[in-house]
Amino acid sequence: MKDEKNHILVTEYNKQSDLEDLPDINWKVEPNEILCDIKFLLREYYVATFGVDEKSLILGFNNGQKFKITVSEIRERI
Repeated sequence: MKDEKNHILVTEYNKQSDLEDLPDINWKVEPNEILCDIKFLLREYYVATFGVDEKSLILGFNNGQKFKITVSEIRERI
């Protein structure tokens, strides 16, 4: 998660025609990019400390609880 890249969210576009103007909508999303998005969303709902550990997001609450969120790509077809 050290390389926090700016990436395009499809929800930022108002209509389908905006998406059609993008040169390549089939880019590859990395697990660290998803973790950055999760961190951003969770900051809106929880008062906690957020840390990173390799490919994980660590949440720490004032009551002592800690959570580790990991994201990995599933390469097999479901």
